[in-house]
Amino acid sequence: MTTCGLCERDLEDGYLCAGCTLATARRLDRMPKLFVELGLHLAPAPRPLGERVTTSPAEAPLPLNEAVLDLRIGGIVLVLESWRSDVQAVRSWGEPAVEGSVDRRVLVAARWLAMSIEWIAASYPAAGDLAREVREMEGAILSIVGEKQERGARLGHCPAVYDDGVECGAVLRLAPGEKSVTCRWCDTVWPPSTWPDLKTLIDHDEKEEPCPSESSPAA
Repeated sequence: MTTCGLCERDLEDGYLCAGCTLATARRLDRMPKLFVELGLHLAPAPRPLGERVTTSPAEAPLPLNEAVLDLRIGGIVLVLESWRSDVQAVRSWGEPAVEGSVDRRVLVAARWLAMSIEWIAASYPAAGDLAREVREMEGAILSIVGEKQERGARLGHCPAVYDDGVECGAVLRLAPGEKSVTCRWCDTVWPPSTWPDLKTLIDHDEKEEPCPSESSPAA
């Protein structure tokens, strides 16, 4: 018996649970698009109206957003390529070729990791660290570019239960074009084959009418 390296759910074998595996694959699929969008935020944020700052030429503000630069030049691509390099080393495949623009390198590395995610989840001891770093990197990007996805159809509250017996309770939504329901709070994934059971659990919870909790995740 092992535990998922990301959410710490019990597993019979492997290093990532099915939900965290799918969530990581989705994050890797999004990474190249987010990387391109990040480039649109290179200019520094405008100053609030009414704010006046006097600076000497030596103290003039930088022409580019440093946080974006850190992620765009080195941060994202080096993280993805280092994980790909380590996975290939564990599989005795040698070093991957690195070529092209930074945008191209991010695309290639993210795609390769996404295509290898099943093996990573089942056989790579550092799978949890990889998934965690990808999640944190996506969070850093979204803190800059903002979350612009459509909210989607509201389904109810997530009935997934943590190891300590506490129910997640976050609002589940099915975003336009998505083929699975993913809880954005606990990363549990509900593929179409589980939707009848999901509806039963949601309906049951709604009949129970629990009292609202201040600690419950917001929609």
